[in-house]
Amino acid sequence: MNELKGSFIELGGRLRRRSTVSLVAFGGLLGFVVSAPFSISIAQICVFTAVVAWLASMTKAAPLLTQKFPLWGPWLLFALFTLASAFHAPDSLNSLIKSRELTQIMIFYLAMNVVQDDWEALWLVKALFVAASVAALYALGVSLQGVLSLANRPSGFFSIYMTFGGFLLVVGLLAFTYLLVPTRERKSKWVYASALLILTALITTLSRSAWVGLVIGVAAVAVASRRKIVSLCLALAVVLAIFMAPHSIRQRVKSMVNPRDKTAVERINMWKGGIKMFVDKKLLGFGPGQIKYNYAHYANPDAASKPPSHLHNNVVHLAAERGIFALGAWIWVWIGYFVLVIQRIRDTKDAPFGTRFRMIGGLAVAAGFLSAGMFEYNFGDSEVVMLMFMAIALPFIGRTNEVHSG
Repeated sequence: MNELKGSFIELGGRLRRRSTVSLVAFGGLLGFVVSAPFSISIAQICVFTAVVAWLASMTKAAPLLTQKFPLWGPWLLFALFTLASAFHAPDSLNSLIKSRELTQIMIFYLAMNVVQDDWEALWLVKALFVAASVAALYALGVSLQGVLSLANRPSGFFSIYMTFGGFLLVVGLLAFTYLLVPTRERKSKWVYASALLILTALITTLSRSAWVGLVIGVAAVAVASRRKIVSLCLALAVVLAIFMAPHSIRQRVKSMVNPRDKTAVERINMWKGGIKMFVDKKLLGFGPGQIKYNYAHYANPDAASKPPSHLHNNVVHLAAERGIFALGAWIWVWIGYFVLVIQRIRDTKDAPFGTRFRMIGGLAVAAGFLSAGMFEYNFGDSEVVMLMFMAIALPFIGRTNEVHSG
């Protein structure tokens, strides 16, 4: 209780020292992380308010030249080639409307410029843990009714279980990073309960792509934080839990290595169709949002009759939808991101916990998100992508030599 009271007192003092526009920007970002598990509309309103306030603050409190814009080159190219693809599409109006999702990239730069240091970053992330725990508790206690099965999976406050799983993946990786990064500083013990609740909800979504992302993300934390033994124990605990899990979960795990699994076969069919689409229109693709209208002409004969809205793989989908130039820029973004963050992790190996958490947390989320994206087009899932952009901005917040407690 004293920790919570002191945290709010510290937050209040920090907010009073901000300018009005800076205060609105930070408040909008806080509103985003709190509302994200419950309402995409409210989360988008909060983000829009925060971005407008941040841009307005550049005139006085934070001039443009003092802002940080890492990776702006490849992101700009990605946006330009996406718009070129939209203009080139037969249904250019709808493609341009779909391209509005490019504005979500602003969250990446918003977070790194509005959040000032380790303390504020940890405060925001802990607020996210609380909100996600409430959503996970609701999913386990209310939205999951009856026996867990493929036909009965919890989706929380989201429209579908896969979005819920993708959201929990991002939050869960941040929670595991918080717990696994070593420190002599005192950590908030309630995060252990939060992580367990989030992990349990994630498992019950039966979302295999999110499971893959979780494994790869935790492995990234283990390597980056040099906690391989702890992570090995965690892996053994997960294996043990799988053997003790309900039949539906054990069967779902087995299906991950079954090449004849119906959904696996259908995904392969989608990838083959997507590659054919890319080969036919290599440069600019078919346009954002146009896959479902053109897929039938390229589908394998044994593919499902209903055209999919996406191709269950980020690379294949972007290649078919936007062409090789947009895909190349997108890949450039992630290569550049990992190079920058790994270098920062090396440069801050003796830094305080808050700094190490930000660096490794961003790396873990990026690794987990991209791994899950090998089997799901999660880059097209707004609820997941918005939170992902905030999380991967963590390594660029503040100054790496700041000293703050965790």
